Amino acid sequence: MKEHTVRLLLVDENAAVRRALVLRLSRARDLQIIGATGHLEAALASIQEQQPDVVILESKRRDGAALQFCRTVLELESPPQIVILTSFTSEDERLSLRHLNIDQYLLKDIDTEELIRVVRDAAQHQVGLSA
Repeated sequence: MKEHTVRLLLVDENAAVRRALVLRLSRARDLQIIGATGHLEAALASIQEQQPDVVILESKRRDGAALQFCRTVLELESPPQIVILTSFTSEDERLSLRHLNIDQYLLKDIDTEELIRVVRDAAQHQVGLSA
């Protein structure tokens, strides 16, 4: 039986973080990283063109546009699941994301195996609040 490949897009302003996420997530054979960018415009274009199953998004952006980006993505015809990675949690941010039905709100220091599990679960729409 062939296992399903989860198509994944990484969105983080910090290039070093993107590289680290690629290394961490590449350990899982069933995860295919289709792109990694720090620019929301490029991320939106990738979502529309490549249709990833899951987008991992850093919420603490310098431009403060992560929440609006989530709204835009979720208005697409077939939106991907969104997993939020953050350097530190904020209850206001968590509540805003929950109102958008984004329940995966995780600290960046999450264990690699746990992150892989979360991505797989998100791809299967089996999400639950974490951080």
